[in-house]
Amino acid sequence: MAVVVRTVSGSILLSPDADGQASLPAGMVKSGEDPRSTAGRVLQATSLSLPLGRILAIDYQQTPASPAEAITFIYDGGTYDGGSLAAVAGGQAEFLAADLALAGLGRPQSAQLKAALDAHELLSVLELRDGQRIDTVQRDVPPRELLPDFDNTISSGS
Repeated sequence: MAVVVRTVSGSILLSPDADGQASLPAGMVKSGEDPRSTAGRVLQATSLSLPLGRILAIDYQQTPASPAEAITFIYDGGTYDGGSLAAVAGGQAEFLAADLALAGLGRPQSAQLKAALDAHELLSVLELRDGQRIDTVQRDVPPRELLPDFDNTISSGS
């Protein structure tokens, strides 16, 4: 579970992970907790009072040498409009320009951040597999009438 917190100017919040590496604010789903609650807990841990937004991307990961699998939900953590960051991650968190944030993250989170930023702009949810965007656009969709009587109702003025 990860959250993307942006500033009005588009900078991205990064904080150190357990190994001290730059990371999006993230956490594991605890027993009895759903993904959205986890994202809310992660956002609350940043000490920023922002409303949790929608899912921006979902990334399915499988480790080739292991039967372990993971699904990472990337949520919109909101837009921060200023103020002190002293309390965030013990004062170790910082906002970086998007290009610097992308360069400073490891490959999986960099791909997840890029997808989340794209999804935010597209007003969509993007699906990833091991950090690679999956093309989910259905092409050559046959025409169909979903509500055949609806058009007649509008045109007759009923």
